[in-house]
Amino acid sequence: MSRITEQHVQQRMRNLSDGSPDYDEMWSRIQLEVKRRRSGWSEQPKTPSEEKRSVSRARRWVMAASAAAILATAGGAAVYFNPLMQQEVATVEMGQQVGISTEVEGIEVMLNSVVVGRKPSEQDDQIALHLSLADLQNRGFTTFEFEQMTLTDLDSGESLPMLGERSLFQPDGEDLTNQTLTQYFESNLSADSQNKKYRLTLKNLTYSTIQIVDTIPEDWVIDFTIDNGEAVTFGYALPIEEQAALEERTGMRLEVAEVGPFELRIPLIRAQKTAADGSGFLYYEEVSLRVDEKEVKGRWNPAPMSANMLADTGPTAPEALYFNFVDYAVDDVRDRSLTLQLRNAAVVNEYPDLWTPVAAPSDQAQRLQQTMPDQSVMDYKVTRQGNDVHVQTLTQNKFQMMSGTKLKVDGKTYLSDPKQTSNKYTGDFGFQIDVFPNIPEGSEFSINAGTYRVQDASRDVDIPIPN
Repeated sequence: MSRITEQHVQQRMRNLSDGSPDYDEMWSRIQLEVKRRRSGWSEQPKTPSEEKRSVSRARRWVMAASAAAILATAGGAAVYFNPLMQQEVATVEMGQQVGISTEVEGIEVMLNSVVVGRKPSEQDDQIALHLSLADLQNRGFTTFEFEQMTLTDLDSGESLPMLGERSLFQPDGEDLTNQTLTQYFESNLSADSQNKKYRLTLKNLTYSTIQIVDTIPEDWVIDFTIDNGEAVTFGYALPIEEQAALEERTGMRLEVAEVGPFELRIPLIRAQKTAADGSGFLYYEEVSLRVDEKEVKGRWNPAPMSANMLADTGPTAPEALYFNFVDYAVDDVRDRSLTLQLRNAAVVNEYPDLWTPVAAPSDQAQRLQQTMPDQSVMDYKVTRQGNDVHVQTLTQNKFQMMSGTKLKVDGKTYLSDPKQTSNKYTGDFGFQIDVFPNIPEGSEFSINAGTYRVQDASRDVDIPIPN
């Protein structure tokens, strides 16, 4: 677009008598639209639910521009800029949409949105800046990281501490030329703060391709204002009502879900020591939150990986499920369909009265198997080495030993030496060797499996969370 045309269009925008929109910001969006179309960018079709949310998000833009679209001429081609298209650069809906960009040597960085709030797992408020980076020249760069990123309060000159050590952008889907990053800073805003002006500075972009690693020693600078009324987002609570299936299968109960601007947290308590069938429950190895049609992977913290950790948990133990919205580009979940999905329960089983007979151990290994009530198959190999007896148990397909086997000789029970226990787990297959020292010769030998854990898909459960 020629300079004369740019000045002409900008001046006509400023002369419009329709309130006080930010025409400079709108002009930067027009320029971004021109660049995208020149680079071959095209808008993807939206689902009906996405279009409904887009109209809701853009409503204030329609008012600001008096529902007017802006026509501009770019290199002889007509470009239509519609304010309703702002969702293309805004993936975090909670908080304040910004949409200001800066470009250096064909690398464009845009500040899409800003959110101020507190993670459920954190004590202090944070400022989250959602950024996107585009390689406008499509030079094949695959990795982008800035050596330094600072956020400065322009009123006080104070630089806010950055949370996290790296500013590494991540690919936005399969398109490596467009990448995103949500960067957190400590907040200096209070509930009664007025709007504050900030400067985001990104220094020295390190980028790489398959062949090279290089640096652009320049600064990318974005000045913007945080509207305290729009950016500050307070959390809310969602009771979880349909839990009968979960309690029956696990003996566990979920507390009220805590929804914040960045994360959803669900505390949990172990209401009973066992499930309804008597099995001891550890945790689900896969947890996710279905937000409409999008799946957000979660984490179980702390995850009780051993029998000792399980014994330490109780009604007041600080266990919880966490789901990070930003990592999955999930926007505001209000009025969205939410379903908690729990998969592959790690279940603890123990059958103290079930003993597997074995011939008197010798230096010749003997193999034997025992099918347990839960249909797990214990696969043993037993040998005698001098005065000691070694019991090797094969582990496979999400089956792991926990307490170790027990050995009974002529009615007397012997425990293995934990200092001599060894194991090796290699994915689907492995083994554990329990060493029983000073075992006398006898006429009747038998083995108890002790405590072990298996992955049980029959306990999978979906729990809707009314929103």
